[in-house]
Amino acid sequence: MKKITCFILSAILTSAALHAVNPPDQFAFVTFVSTGEQERSVRAMIKSIRENAGEYNNCKIYVVLTQPDEITGSSLAGESVELLRPEMDTVFLNYPLAVKAFAASQVEQLVKGKIQTLVWLDPGVMVLDSPEDLDLKGRYDVSLRPVSLVNNIGLSAGIEPNDYWSPIYKANTLNYKTVQTIETVVDAVQIQPYYNCEIYSVDPALGLCREWEAQLSELLRDESYQQNACTTPLRRLFLHQAVLSGIVASRVKASRIKALPLTCSYPFNQHDQLAEEKKVSTLNELSAVIFDYAWSSNPMWMEKIRIDEPLRSWLSDTYLEYMQ
Repeated sequence: MKKITCFILSAILTSAALHAVNPPDQFAFVTFVSTGEQERSVRAMIKSIRENAGEYNNCKIYVVLTQPDEITGSSLAGESVELLRPEMDTVFLNYPLAVKAFAASQVEQLVKGKIQTLVWLDPGVMVLDSPEDLDLKGRYDVSLRPVSLVNNIGLSAGIEPNDYWSPIYKANTLNYKTVQTIETVVDAVQIQPYYNCEIYSVDPALGLCREWEAQLSELLRDESYQQNACTTPLRRLFLHQAVLSGIVASRVKASRIKALPLTCSYPFNQHDQLAEEKKVSTLNELSAVIFDYAWSSNPMWMEKIRIDEPLRSWLSDTYLEYMQ
């Protein structure tokens, strides 16, 4: 009887262990494509996940095609890659990066109750090693990092919200006197919650992206707010980030926010601006890098940061494929 009990217990523990180390069951990626250049970038991103992400390499990848009649995404088709048409008012396609909130919300609803971690990657992001830092594993609700720069958008600690932030704070019942401050990555300024959303992860069960879509929609439809508060290109460009930041600050306890390290969200184009202690010596140290538009705008990008083999050859081959 004792032997049978031990055998059953061993089987249960083995089954639990196998499930625990099977990320594809609880982990998925999402991104979007609006242009031909982005399609080429996402094709390279998918390759980077499949070949570099370790135990996460077979996870489902969702790609929201914002212009499916023009950019079909046919080059992205493959096993465990799902191409989706957007479920959103097309008016939002004309607002800088607003589509990110709607794409994330759409996929969040698809995977809700099925997985624990939904990872957003912007086009232009490459996975170079296991993205384990993004895995919430049921212990966290989100994983993300502060913005790189204040950019005249972020609010200093203790400063009352201005016309831009005021409706965001109101919608999320935030108190500027008590919100937890964070430090920007590049210019190292203490600010009220303002997070980067080029790479982040969320637990779909919480509906944070659905709320992001709802709040951003309201602000985009508010003609007075658009005319009086979104008066600069940067204010328009980063509105989606500001709204998500307010939602995270309001709905996620500090203990449930997993700090995403720079090694899993490295801002390639801002490498030269980083403090020396934050700079990496080689790209080989990173699990995810934000190239943004470096591949299309800087033909000498491979000389910016040292890349050791075998990663150097892999990136060179992948870049040549991207250029075709």
